[in-house]
Amino acid sequence: MKNRLFSSFILMTIFLLPVLLRAQGQLYYFMDPKDSLIGVKDNKGKVIIPPLGNPIYEPQDLNEPITDSLIFIGDFINDYTGAAGSFGSMYDRNGIFLYRPLAYDAGPDYFEEGLARCMQKGKVGFVNEQGKVAIRPQWDWVSPFNYGYAFACNGCYWDRSKDAEHPPLAYKENAKTFYINREGKSVQLMKQRKTEKDLPVDGGFLPYAFKYTMEERKILEEIGAMEVVSKIWNANQATKAAGKEARLQFEIVGRPSALSPYYKIQGYRYGRFDKEDPFLFYRTLTGDYFQVGWDGKDKTPFTQWLKEQLESCAQYFKDHPDAPNKFDVGRYLDKL
Repeated sequence: MKNRLFSSFILMTIFLLPVLLRAQGQLYYFMDPKDSLIGVKDNKGKVIIPPLGNPIYEPQDLNEPITDSLIFIGDFINDYTGAAGSFGSMYDRNGIFLYRPLAYDAGPDYFEEGLARCMQKGKVGFVNEQGKVAIRPQWDWVSPFNYGYAFACNGCYWDRSKDAEHPPLAYKENAKTFYINREGKSVQLMKQRKTEKDLPVDGGFLPYAFKYTMEERKILEEIGAMEVVSKIWNANQATKAAGKEARLQFEIVGRPSALSPYYKIQGYRYGRFDKEDPFLFYRTLTGDYFQVGWDGKDKTPFTQWLKEQLESCAQYFKDHPDAPNKFDVGRYLDKL
């Protein structure tokens, strides 16, 4: 009964969200002609976020409405330590400041497994997709989440004396390192594996991090049964794939909410549990699938993505007739 009520709530939210956004008014970036800084205003000209942003970090097309629930402004407020740095600020659509994102790849850190890194007073933590702090900033450096865990350290820094462009992470004398779970708690490595899905790191193992309801297990069984997805993944591998290592392992890394009506399902390389970015899928409550780009914005209907991938495999097999993981592409194309 609870699941039905929750599903009904989410479906109602899906239909009402566009109405709510229209009622709220469309938002646009604008440039102040006096100082060329970027701000945000609504379609009636009301300033929602004053001009604070550096034009280098903002969209160039000021005529396109902002569709994101979180709005980045590349202002000149910095938060920097030897290991991590931030620039810019993240706001909600009402212009309320939420957090300072960690600077990553010349922009604000993006979401991995539903969490993105933020900074406060030189320390790094995480926010959820609503922009609320999910894990308090408390480390000098933290990696993005992968397979339910992140690597964190205090007393660490980037040693730019060894490589100015791509410095290695170095450690002070009393530095401490941790593996943390999604609650921000450090987790001790196990000496031996308890299940085949435990994560191997640093000569030990972290326990399998995911827990599911019966309904969610059925969803994973559903996508796991799509053997063609793993065949596509193996198509251009240099060695023959066999056994469990030939199949992607899928885990649910995000659940439907008021802001996102999807289950987010990530494919991992079995045994090593490396995240395979092209194999991130969104599933609606009604069972429709989409393949999603790394930024979570470009959603391709599953059938369209599958057709494109199969055609790409067919061309690859034509160019590489000795490909060790060649399969009958036509068999799957005929079913589309």
